[in-house]
Amino acid sequence: MGASKGGQMVYMIYKAVTYGLSPLINLHLRWRKFLLLEHPLRWPERLGRPSHPRPPGSLIWFHAVSLGEGMCVIPVIKRCVERRPDVTVLMTTSTASAFEVLKNLLPCGVIYQLIHLLL
Repeated sequence: MGASKGGQMVYMIYKAVTYGLSPLINLHLRWRKFLLLEHPLRWPERLGRPSHPRPPGSLIWFHAVSLGEGMCVIPVIKRCVERRPDVTVLMTTSTASAFEVLKNLLPCGVIYQLIHLLL
């Protein structure tokens, strides 16, 4: 079996497993919401459903995995908004705890969402 056929086989297995597990992921997120580990209104963002539509025009996307990374990127975001008010800024984070802290520190007009689950 060649490298590309082996890679295709692994990819097909990955697709089958993730497709088969997708209902469980939804249940898992709902359980986390029940336990107050996910944002009560924004948990669908974890499934790739944005809370806000993408505005027309250019967009700069910042992603921070953790609260520390998010804190480090806030001055950069503020500078981007200051220098390029015509560009929309999107900020995503991986954790609900980072979301709760950072949402109050971002400039007005920045779209802030939780990143979808990475499988």
